[in-house]
Amino acid sequence: MKKIIFLIVMCFMCTGCFDYQELNELGIISAMSIVKEEELFRVDIQLINIIESGDHGVSESPVTVISGEGYTIFDAVRSMNLKISKTFFPADMAYLIIDKSVLEENDLREVMDFFARHTKLSLNFLVITTTDSNPKDVMASLSEFNINAATNLAEVIRLSEKRYGASYSLTFLDYLKEYFEPGVVPVYPNVYMHGDAEISEDIEDLKKTETESYIELKDLVTFDKDGNPIHLGVDESMGYNFLKNHVTNATVTAECGNEYFTVETLSSKFSFEDDLKNNKIKVVGEIDGEISFYGCKMDLNESDVLKDISKTFEDKVKKDVSSTLNLAKENRIDFVGVGNFIYKNNNKYFDFDNDDWNKDGLSKIDFDIEIDANLYKQGNLKGDI
Repeated sequence: MKKIIFLIVMCFMCTGCFDYQELNELGIISAMSIVKEEELFRVDIQLINIIESGDHGVSESPVTVISGEGYTIFDAVRSMNLKISKTFFPADMAYLIIDKSVLEENDLREVMDFFARHTKLSLNFLVITTTDSNPKDVMASLSEFNINAATNLAEVIRLSEKRYGASYSLTFLDYLKEYFEPGVVPVYPNVYMHGDAEISEDIEDLKKTETESYIELKDLVTFDKDGNPIHLGVDESMGYNFLKNHVTNATVTAECGNEYFTVETLSSKFSFEDDLKNNKIKVVGEIDGEISFYGCKMDLNESDVLKDISKTFEDKVKKDVSSTLNLAKENRIDFVGVGNFIYKNNNKYFDFDNDDWNKDGLSKIDFDIEIDANLYKQGNLKGDI
């Protein structure tokens, strides 16, 4: 009996994984884009070039970009196996580019279905777009800061959100939640190709002190129902991130006469309050921050001066938030989520099932904005920049 048990145990110990694959059999996907061209989906994928980058360093491109077409996204991806003898592995994907051509309801539903069904994805990769460049050119561009250009771009977006406050790291998991949430319109990080695409793809360009072409984070952007882009400038992006509580350490610069001062926020919390009987929504914001640069002539050691500076900072944030809300109202596209707040807290105010909130509801709402800032004058003397 002991021999039988021993043989059974040994069988399990000697059995490998049923789906085990060697590393050189995998096509490790670091980025992907989806474009709709008439009736066909075009999927571009950026693959890490393991063999070349390992054997030859940076003398060969560390990535390869290939494309496939199909009536479904799955079909487009599988069609690439006619060109490459790899099994695609997307677990380390850094970002997905959603082209404006894929914003139709049925197309977005297919995007959600494709990625949500994939069991090897963490869904923490970023969702971005590009309004002025070809998605394929973006993925083919190389970076002098990281051998994996996709990772570099994703970190630029995350760092810009964390340290500057004018960007937003939209993960696919958040994108999926927003898709099923009523009254929510996604806002995307928008990137573009600076310079010539062919130069950006050339490994020789990375050997120069200053590269001639590169990918840059442009702004935040959302789209109306017709697929037209609505760009958020720096002020509107800052206001959007405050309203959505995305801000970690925003950098806000305000004027004091002919000079400037800069505040680094330490914490912030914004919320909506219902005043719909007067067709109003109250916006309440609380911010703690440090004065990290002070170029004003007034003596900051005087208590009245600090109060005046705090008031100036509050007015600057209020202006940014107001600019963001006005942009949403003017374009009749609720990318801030006011409709979602009303739907959850007072859905009798508007018939969301039968009427168009963006067209008939949002434009009638007025906003009262109150900002309360608590500033420290010591600044960022020991921190990094």
